[in-house]
Amino acid sequence: MSKKYLEKDVLQAAFERLEIIFDEFENVYISVSGGKDSSVMVQLANIVAKKKNKKFDVLYIDFEAQYTHTIEHIDKLKSLSQIRDFYHVALPMALRNAVSILQPKWICWEEESKDLWVRDMPKDSINIKNCPFDWFKKGEEFEDFIIEFADWYQKKYKTKVACGVGIRTDESLNRFRTIAFQEHKIKYKDYNWTTKIKFNERHIEVYNFYPIYDWKAEDIWGAVSKLNLEYNEIYELMYKNGLSIYEQRLCQPYGDDQKNGLNQFKALEYDTWGKVLNRVNRG
Repeated sequence: MSKKYLEKDVLQAAFERLEIIFDEFENVYISVSGGKDSSVMVQLANIVAKKKNKKFDVLYIDFEAQYTHTIEHIDKLKSLSQIRDFYHVALPMALRNAVSILQPKWICWEEESKDLWVRDMPKDSINIKNCPFDWFKKGEEFEDFIIEFADWYQKKYKTKVACGVGIRTDESLNRFRTIAFQEHKIKYKDYNWTTKIKFNERHIEVYNFYPIYDWKAEDIWGAVSKLNLEYNEIYELMYKNGLSIYEQRLCQPYGDDQKNGLNQFKALEYDTWGKVLNRVNRG
């Protein structure tokens, strides 16, 4: 692995952070996106949880307009041995649509647009017809949902909770700030790689933790190779299509940055590309 941290490589440091979490928290959930970072993080968590005979939960928010390879990868992750509950959320959330001035936002999984859906509703999903969240409202923003979910989850188990987030600080300045600037955040036992969540101007007993915050892209793929981890095969297609490991991103396709890569769908998954083009207003 490429980086040393207090005389440890980043893989060893990540394992040690995860061991702290499973030792200190009775209830843990991991947020996954289907991307390489959260995919590695959840599999490392599974290794540690298995060693300690612990269970954890997973939150996956499905934005509908996804690569087929991503959904196939998510289905593989669902079979990890230590997962207790897998929250596959396919609710009608509002997302940025930077490809249109007429429709600045679009709503994934909206029943009124069912004939335009990129994919069929996943059979095991939490959707508008079986939603257990009485606080959810159609058109809710992703950023609001993840905070409300944290509050709901903590109230469900009535203990302090740890939420694993697979961000790496070398990917953006904002991600670096999340970890590096400590004066305005509450940490768990002074661990810099943790942040207490604030909801409605109050802190709740949920701590985000970032076990791979100091990793680089090389470390991600090094762990996949060394530990024989599952990975989203869309990254191989991206690499063959000319994107380096530093350029590869996996996001909903109509964001401000992602819109420039819409044609990538054409090269990587042609059938998906046609559905993605027709899904939102592009005027």
